[in-house]
Amino acid sequence: MAFSQIQCLDDNHVNWRMNESKPEFFYSEDQRLALEALIQEGRDAFDKFIQTRKVREFLSELELEKLLRTAEEYNPGSEHTKGEGLIDGEDGAVSLQYWPERSDTSIPDLDMGWPDSASYRGVTRVTVYTQPPMEGHTHIKEVVRKTIAQAQKVIAVAMDMFTDVDIFRDLLDASFKRRVAVYIIVEASGVPHFLSMCERAGMHRGHLKNMRVRCSSGAEFYTRSSKKVHGSMSQKFMFVDGDRAVSGSYSFTWTASRLDRNLITVLTGHVVDTFDKQFRELYLMSRGVNLSKINFEDEPEPEPIPQPPPKPPVSAAVARKMINPKYALVTSNIAETSSKASSEKNSVKNTNPMGKVMRPQKQKVEPPPLHPGLCDLEKAYLIHYLPTWPEPDPSSDVIGFINIRDSKKPVQVHLMRSERFET
Repeated sequence: MAFSQIQCLDDNHVNWRMNESKPEFFYSEDQRLALEALIQEGRDAFDKFIQTRKVREFLSELELEKLLRTAEEYNPGSEHTKGEGLIDGEDGAVSLQYWPERSDTSIPDLDMGWPDSASYRGVTRVTVYTQPPMEGHTHIKEVVRKTIAQAQKVIAVAMDMFTDVDIFRDLLDASFKRRVAVYIIVEASGVPHFLSMCERAGMHRGHLKNMRVRCSSGAEFYTRSSKKVHGSMSQKFMFVDGDRAVSGSYSFTWTASRLDRNLITVLTGHVVDTFDKQFRELYLMSRGVNLSKINFEDEPEPEPIPQPPPKPPVSAAVARKMINPKYALVTSNIAETSSKASSEKNSVKNTNPMGKVMRPQKQKVEPPPLHPGLCDLEKAYLIHYLPTWPEPDPSSDVIGFINIRDSKKPVQVHLMRSERFET
């Protein structure tokens, strides 16, 4: 249920009236009715409604053409049928109950694992990259590919248009060779272009073991005349290992990395928690992409692990000799002599070729820094200024002591009040 509907259930809630001049202005009933007139009756009805209600024109020409082109009839249950390049849940029948016991479609699950989000992710750090790159910075595509190469657990990609073969090949290598879980969500209108890229990438069946591909679209608007329009998913970000995210205006296409001007932000730390929640929400509302029409190659056999060469077979005569306990004693002596010889060789290699004993150099102890004002002053010998204390305690008229030892005077010199002030 929408938040506005939940607010209407509150008896004490009051909907404040706002106009276009307020920053909080978002919903307008006049705009909704104008949009319904556009979808149901066309452009002329929309212009007439705008003039009659004196509503400010809120749609551009590009938006008007897109809405008229993407408007379609809404048939309940049609979203459960399979579309071109798309697959849906296993349950094809639509429930006729108002509160069904189970969902009409299966909930997609992050079955290959997902990083834990309960712990603290670290200090937030942000780095901005531009395309064309600034002086001293790398280009955007290199940043993205290095981020994929450093992934160890999971890579989650949400992209409006994904046709870059190089980046896709990096994702395939991460999923197949390093066993990194890869989740990809593309915009629904870009699914045919994504499938065409998969054909060019030379995929084999082993690439699908650790990769999941789904599609999603934007929010939907339903009219009272059983028609609907939907927006597009314009989010572009990549979430890696639960502690790093790459987001910005950069799409995974060749032209975006070569011709277009783009900007991305690389974020690490606890701030990536927003990308974690957003991707899981997108994955929950997404639909599966049918990859069965792609001509997959056979999965290559895993590379054999190098093994030591087998030992040559031992003859029967030698085998009988090896059973004798004397042979074990001989082999142990041979092993000891070989180990001693190897240790002597290592010691000879480590010694100085000239035969000289190399002593470690003494480190110079640097004196503590000296204040510039003390450079030309003479050293003070404080032995003659040692404090002396009279015994027993002096009388109450003693105000202090001169800690100067003079050979001509007694050792304990009392400074009386009369002597101090010459009275």
